[in-house]
Amino acid sequence: MATQWDENVQGAEPQGQGERRIMTPEIRAQRSESRAAQTYTFFLRDLEAKGLDRKQAEQAIQSVLCIMEQRLMSDEARHMEAQLPRKVVALLERCEKHKDRPYQKFGRMELLAMVCEDLGVDLEEAERITCAVLSTVREHISEGEAEDVLGQLPRELRTLWEPMGASAGTHRRQGERRWAGRRVSEVMTADVEGVSPHDTLRDAAEKMRTLNVGPMPVCEGDILKGIITDRDIVVRAVAQGLDPNTTRVSQAMTDQVECVSADEDISVAAQKMREEQIRRILVVDANHKLLGILSLGDIAEAMSEHEAGQTLEAISEPAQPMAH
Repeated sequence: MATQWDENVQGAEPQGQGERRIMTPEIRAQRSESRAAQTYTFFLRDLEAKGLDRKQAEQAIQSVLCIMEQRLMSDEARHMEAQLPRKVVALLERCEKHKDRPYQKFGRMELLAMVCEDLGVDLEEAERITCAVLSTVREHISEGEAEDVLGQLPRELRTLWEPMGASAGTHRRQGERRWAGRRVSEVMTADVEGVSPHDTLRDAAEKMRTLNVGPMPVCEGDILKGIITDRDIVVRAVAQGLDPNTTRVSQAMTDQVECVSADEDISVAAQKMREEQIRRILVVDANHKLLGILSLGDIAEAMSEHEAGQTLEAISEPAQPMAH
């Protein structure tokens, strides 16, 4: 009985007891597709061994890798994709939510917050899923490529790529030691750029674009007067028909700003962030002089994962509708 293989043989020559078959484009395509399916199956099996079922695994691959690729330079992301199963890359290409987003810097807690939102899971589950996906990716790319990828990331993100369970306890204990007795001034970001209340909204928007930030402190000299965000510019000015070329920052900013003292314990700042559901808090001295800004990423670096996680979970709770 003739087979598909026999029908594609052209000018076969003897080779021992069998025949040498000439590869046609169709056969090459079939074999390539078979290999692609096989490598993808192996990838999914590795994820299943880490506790993810197939449906959950595909959603996790799409979410975690699309978010992580935002943190990598575009060339490095492409190099990593070149070593992944074709069907894994196809999942990323079909992801409209993260498609064409620009490179941006974020830390461990910000990444996990995005995974929480994407997959509708809590922080602990997001961390488990993220570690499962990234450790599997590391197993499927070359050591040299893994070193190139990890070389672009801060330590707090590199730990997510390690074999599951290998460093979680160590990382938590180190975090607790770093946190004990530390002050806001030790971990905040200093030399924060701001705008003047007399600047136009166009000037503020241009500075936001240049610095790639959303919120900006508003200062009269060194004294904090308020804060303005990109959303303030849109909702309080543009949507109201005000001209951003002539409207001043003072007309759209928020003048009641939650702040923290540089001398306060990190836990105090974390509590305020939980209560106000904010991801960043401005740092001032006794005279309300702006000294810096403290972000959730700074806290994640300094505190225990448990405490940082509690802060993130509180911040991630749905906020009440904004009053008009």
